[in-house]
Formats: sequence, structure tokens, C-alpha cells
Amino acid sequence: MKSITTCAAFFSSLLLSAVALADGGYYAGTLGAKAAGRGGAFTAKADDVTAISFNPAGLAKMDASLFQIGNEASYNTYSFTRAPTLDYRRTDPQTGAPTVVFDKVSNGTPWQMLLPMLGATSRLGLENWGFGLAAFAPPGIGKMAFPPGGGQNYSQGGQRYMMLSREAIILTYAASAAWKYQDVFGLGATAEWIHVPRLNYSLVVDGTGFPKAANPVSAPLDILATTKGSSAFTFNAILGAWYRPAPFLEFALSGQVVPANIVTHSTLTVTPLDPSVVGSITLTRRGMAANDVKLTLPLPMIFRSGVRYRHLDGTREVFDVELDVDYATWSRVRNFTIDTNGLQANASGLDATPLDRIVIDKHWRDTVAFKLGGDYAVVPDQLTLRAGAYFETAVADPAYANVDFPGGPQLGGALGASLFFKQFEVVLAYQVRVQPSVSVSENDARVYQQVPSSACVAPYTSTEYCNANFLNQPSPAVNAGTYSASSHLLAINVIYRH
Repeated sequence: MKSITTCAAFFSSLLLSAVALADGGYYAGTLGAKAAGRGGAFTAKADDVTAISFNPAGLAKMDASLFQIGNEASYNTYSFTRAPTLDYRRTDPQTGAPTVVFDKVSNGTPWQMLLPMLGATSRLGLENWGFGLAAFAPPGIGKMAFPPGGGQNYSQGGQRYMMLSREAIILTYAASAAWKYQDVFGLGATAEWIHVPRLNYSLVVDGTGFPKAANPVSAPLDILATTKGSSAFTFNAILGAWYRPAPFLEFALSGQVVPANIVTHSTLTVTPLDPSVVGSITLTRRGMAANDVKLTLPLPMIFRSGVRYRHLDGTREVFDVELDVDYATWSRVRNFTIDTNGLQANASGLDATPLDRIVIDKHWRDTVAFKLGGDYAVVPDQLTLRAGAYFETAVADPAYANVDFPGGPQLGGALGASLFFKQFEVVLAYQVRVQPSVSVSENDARVYQQVPSSACVAPYTSTEYCNANFLNQPSPAVNAGTYSASSHLLAINVIYRH
């Protein structure tokens, strides 16, 4: 209890995981119905407005001006069954600590109905040039919620010390220009403005400060922490190129080349779940009430490469097959950071505790994705079918698995079609992504319950202050268990050519 005010520092640091949206870090799925129907293999083809994001050099290959509008809806399941654990809080002198078996918990907000995009491209009367403007929501799972557990139902919230809920909305506004040399090669660039209008997150931490305390399931001093924030502007840029050594063969490269960071300005609130036990906690700065914090989240650099075979009948493309290999530098996200700018935490009768700049290690690593897809013109200028498949390596070691995002390997497939009505093209796509089941034992688990007031400090070997069952670790591990995830995405785009 003596150092209960230090809880706030750790509360705010934990909330940094709020925008971990899904596999591969913050992003999931594929932008645009055409690319989605090809399993994401679109770096070389890049022949609609989404070239602005995939490979801006593709804009120079387009013969007509395009106006494109679309939306993606998805159903995102994520389930976690925490491994049975001993509840040392309820230890009986004669029978010992009881074993708690946890219920399976699942994302309670699986439907995501709105992921819009809008854009246009044009040559602006210049023969070898292409230009584009677009606004879109990058693919990702924007909202997740799990049961809180607690009280007599603590087994129903086995994930609550990792996350209760989050809501994140990210928007991107982009402008592109491209140039080509005949039909041999092209170059392009995109400037992006990334806007985060909403970023909310909540979880439970243990405020217990008693020596040798161990509450792996629930605690009377459990406290709910929540942040709400936004980020007005983050700059990023994409460079792209393609090369066609023969009419039937094409190579392409593109990259998100700026090592940018999203900086969100947020508010922090901390609420004891049982105020009669913990009392109230207030936040101040220089003696005045304050609750603002600044979160910094690194963005990865993403590099795409593609090779595409075009089967031609004269100058008409009958079908194509493309293989892409994408590399994302998620190892840039070694940690999340929070700057409280002198914020202090206060509880009745106790000295104010300064909250410093906090660094949280996430142990993310670079990912590689393999994508194979193509189009087939069944009826030229009337019906095109497409399909694709993909595999992406894990962004997190299983020992650091968490419910904030599916961090395991991803695999899946896609189907799509285009229907042509004179100058209009209606594009439909279905894509499924699956994370094979990931299991973590308590011996391997490395996501620890946050107990910021704990008397047990590094190196966590004191038998006077640390619980004998958790020596050599800061607190009980809370991420042992089995994780499974899948996403089903439906996309529709309407393209008008002029």
C-alpha cells in the first residue's frame, strides 16, 4: 500500500500496446479489393488507385483516369484459454494453493463493418506521367474487447492482466506522382499523412505492495487503467519502381522508407475496482490536476518485391501470375515509450510519486511474407476472376504471445472477381487469414502481471520480499495458454475509368 501511487506509471506504460492491431504488428489484411482477391500479390500489377500504397510507380502505366471508392468489412475472431494455474492468494495451510481452470475468452466485438477508401488517378494530360490522391483506413482490426472477470467470475477473464479492450482508428491521406520511360521502366513516390483520431485502451493491474504477495488470478487491489488519445500528423513516404525487360515479364520494388514514429497525445485515468480497499488516485503536474501523457510508437519500414508473368494474346493480357516477397522491419518496435512530462501520482496520506519516461520492451521481430496470386480474363472486358494465397512469419516469439494482437504466423487464401459495365468495374473479394494455434507453457511465458507497488525488485531473488514460487521473475506470468485467431474479410470497390 505504501507505494500504491507508483501504479500509475506502470498503468500508462502498459497502455502503449493499444495500437497493436493484428498480425504483422499494427496492420492486417490487404488494401483494396483487387489486391485482396490476389492474396496481396499486387506490387508489380498495381493497376488501380491502391498503387499509391503498393507501388506508386504503377500510376505511370495507367492509360485512363480512375476514380475509385470502396469498403472492407471483416469478422475477426481471437480466442485465448489461459493455462490452469495455482492461485497462491487462496492458499490453504492444509491443502495448499488451489488450481484454477480458466474459461475460454474471445473477442466480443468481432464485426468491423467500415474500412473505407477513396481515391483518384490521372495523367493530367502528360503522356509518361501519372498522379494520384487517396484517403483510406489501413487494413487492421480496429476494435477488440474481452470479459473483465474478477469477483466470483475471475476465471472468465483470464486475459484481463494483459488487456480488456482497445479501439484504434488510423487514417492515411496520400499523394503520388510517377514517371515512366516508354513501357520499359517506371519510378514513383508517395507522400503520406497518417492521422490517428482515436486510440483507447484498458486493462487491469495488481496494486498490491505487500512483501511476498502473489495474486496470479485476481487481487483485492486490482485497478482499471484507461487511456484515450489521438495523433494529428505523422509523415511517411513510399518509393517504387518497375522494370519490364520483355512484354511478358515484369519486376517491381517498393518501400515505405521513412523510419517514422506515431506520437499520440492521450489522457490517463486510473480507477480502483474496489475503492474501499485502495482509495482514490489522482494525477497532478506542478501541483495542478493533470492527466495528459505522450505515447511514442515506432512504425516499421516495409519493403515489397514482385515478379509477374503476363500471358499475352497479341497485346491483350489473358492471365497473369505474380509472386511477391514482403519484408517488414518490426524489429524497430523493440519497445513502446511514454513521456509523462513531470506527471505525479497521489493517494490520500502518501507522498506524491513522480512518473518518469517509461520504456516497455515488446520483443517484436522482422517479418517476411510470401504472396502468390493472379488474374484470369474469363470474358475479356466483362468478367475477370482472381485468386491468391499467402504466408507471413510470426512477429512475436511465442513466449511473448499476448491478446493485444495475433502475433503468430499467418496463412490464408483469397478469391475475387471483376465485373465490367462499360466504364465501370465492380470488384469483389473474399480473404481469409488464420493463425494456427499457439500454445505457451507457464515455464516459457514471459508476459508478467504488472505489480508496480511490489516490494520484490530486480533481480527478484530476495526471499524476504519475493514470493518463493516466483523467484527470478518480477511477478506471475499471465500469458500462458492457447491462442487462436482468424479473420474473414469481404471487400468491394467500384472503379470508374475515363
